[in-house]
Amino acid sequence: MKTILKIFRRDLKKIFTNSMAIILIVGVAVLPSLYAWFNIYANWDPYGSTGNMQVAVINADEGAEIENLSICVGNQIVTNLKANDSIDWKFVSKEEAMHGVKSGKYYAAVEIPENFSESLTSIVKSDFVQPKITYYANEKKNAIATKITDKVVATVQTQVNESFVTTVVDVLSEVFGIISDDVSVKDEHLFEQLSNQIDAAKTSINSLEKTVSGFSETAGLIKELGKELNNSEFSSLGIDAGAAVDNTQDAVKSVENSLLSVADSAGVLINSLDREIDIVIASVNEAQDKINAVKNDETINTTLKDIYDKLTVISAQASSASEILSKINSSLPLPISKVDELVAKLDSIANLSNTAAADLDKALKNNKPVDFKNITSKLSSISSKMNSVANDYKKTAVPQINSAVSSLTAALGNASNMISLIDSDKEKMAAILKSLEAATTSGSVSADSFQALLAGVSAELDVLSKNITNLSNNESFNAFLNIIRSNSGEFGAFMACPVTIETDKVYEVENYGSAMAPFYSTLAVWVGGVVLVAIFKTNVKHKNELGNVKPYQEYFGRGLLFVSLAFIQGLIICLGDLLFLGIQCYHPFLFVLAGCFASVVYSFLIYSLTVSFGDIGKAIAVILLVIQIGGSGGTFPIDVTPKFFRTIHPYLPFTYVVNAMRECVCGTFSNDYWLDLLKLSAYIVIALVIGLVIRIPFKKPISFFNKRLEDTDVM
Repeated sequence: MKTILKIFRRDLKKIFTNSMAIILIVGVAVLPSLYAWFNIYANWDPYGSTGNMQVAVINADEGAEIENLSICVGNQIVTNLKANDSIDWKFVSKEEAMHGVKSGKYYAAVEIPENFSESLTSIVKSDFVQPKITYYANEKKNAIATKITDKVVATVQTQVNESFVTTVVDVLSEVFGIISDDVSVKDEHLFEQLSNQIDAAKTSINSLEKTVSGFSETAGLIKELGKELNNSEFSSLGIDAGAAVDNTQDAVKSVENSLLSVADSAGVLINSLDREIDIVIASVNEAQDKINAVKNDETINTTLKDIYDKLTVISAQASSASEILSKINSSLPLPISKVDELVAKLDSIANLSNTAAADLDKALKNNKPVDFKNITSKLSSISSKMNSVANDYKKTAVPQINSAVSSLTAALGNASNMISLIDSDKEKMAAILKSLEAATTSGSVSADSFQALLAGVSAELDVLSKNITNLSNNESFNAFLNIIRSNSGEFGAFMACPVTIETDKVYEVENYGSAMAPFYSTLAVWVGGVVLVAIFKTNVKHKNELGNVKPYQEYFGRGLLFVSLAFIQGLIICLGDLLFLGIQCYHPFLFVLAGCFASVVYSFLIYSLTVSFGDIGKAIAVILLVIQIGGSGGTFPIDVTPKFFRTIHPYLPFTYVVNAMRECVCGTFSNDYWLDLLKLSAYIVIALVIGLVIRIPFKKPISFFNKRLEDTDVM
């Protein structure tokens, strides 16, 4: 140990008694920090300065007309973009825009074609044309810039959606206004008028039912009816009843369309629920694989929380679908048994999802292992039931619902035809009555079937009247009418973007520079170690002055100089990050500790490579630097890199230094910081093996290699 310290003290003495050496030492200590500081500062807040990036906008839209409304979505987009300062928008001609993109003046260009509004409004026509916006990007100018300008497309698309939905709401408002004018009543009295029409129809049908019932009482009455065929009161009855049924048919048709639309919505919700369940099953399998592969993975809890949230959503969607189907069934004249079965299955799916979510939440809160076998079993049952629901609904329930909803209209149509027949030809009616008289006399025919039909029509009108009343009392529907009538613009904006996202950042970072500080600081520390072996010699000269110096003593004695200088380099880098640049850091002391420890480990490893392999060792250090830039996950997430880098990632020292520094910058989790430093310390052992063991068999080959290089007088 004394010899080791003698070597170290002699090295320090020779350095600090030489002014040129002192200057060199200062430069070596500061140089790596400049590499870190300049890179961190250059990347301080790149995404917050996109307002300086110029993007051209070409608006050639000529506008269109729909429902007597003139619209020009292109102008609306331009107005909205002028109020958006995230990009420096330039509104120019196509010629200027294309020249600017090609020359590099503009990073990108967005073209709104002349038929854009016309194509957008063609959705109400049979020859619908998909509207298109052309996006031009200059990827040669800057590779990263295109990723930023790609947000331009999303911004413009959002503006288009908002403008389109607002226009549609304006048209709806106009249409409702037209309806109100046509019926000569205010919107709030439309349902009252429909109810009055249904009541009038019921009165007429009841009168007709009483008349038909008389057919079965006596054949003499039929003869009397034949005599009175030209009676004006009977004729008036046919006319009034026919008109009432026809008016009622229109109202029933409207409700029929509404019920069928709700049924279609239920189908969309069921299909969406089926897909969501498959996604949850995949997430559960992924989480289980992660747990089997890695004992401590910070992403597992995030994945499990996401599964819990999805299970909660599935339960809510299943309950919603069940409620919709129940309401549809209750609105039909006769409930459908298949729909009741689907409701029961959906309720079971909701209960199973709630139970699985509760089990998962209990495990997370109590920090206990998740029973994946139980959750997987429940999800398997849920998936099986959901597949059955989706198939049965599409193949069986939908046709039955369509048939049941259409039956009311068909019944009224039959009644209307019969009444029209009564009124259309009084002479033919007389013949019919005579035939009925003869049939009644023989006892082969009765009027019961016709009377039953009228009774069914009356009952269906009761159901229709109830549904109209429920719709008129529906707060949501009335609110919709009020909104589109009085505030169509705001309602359109809401429908274009009905959901806002509230972001709750975990381990929030103030700026991009602070987020990149761990990587660039780690990189600078390694560069510092390479600089040291490039300037300082690893072998000790004039060893006779120190007595009998053994190889291991020489190794550790000169190594103390390298690790001491490396410690100073790491200290300057980290203190500059904190005090000079002012990066975000929740644990400054731990940050400096990680940087200094990494500097010592890196320098010792590089020093050992150089001692054992000479210039080849220096080259190996540079190669390791290049590999670690891509394989440490310091810039892009390691999961998006090629398989080669994902494979070597756990074996690179950069990985653990970057992770440890991130713990300090963003906030610590459990014992991750100390575990990372512990894993980093393993490379000290690797350095010792290289410098003391592997060095021995390579001593002569490396000596021969270096001698031959010196013979060239060039290297």
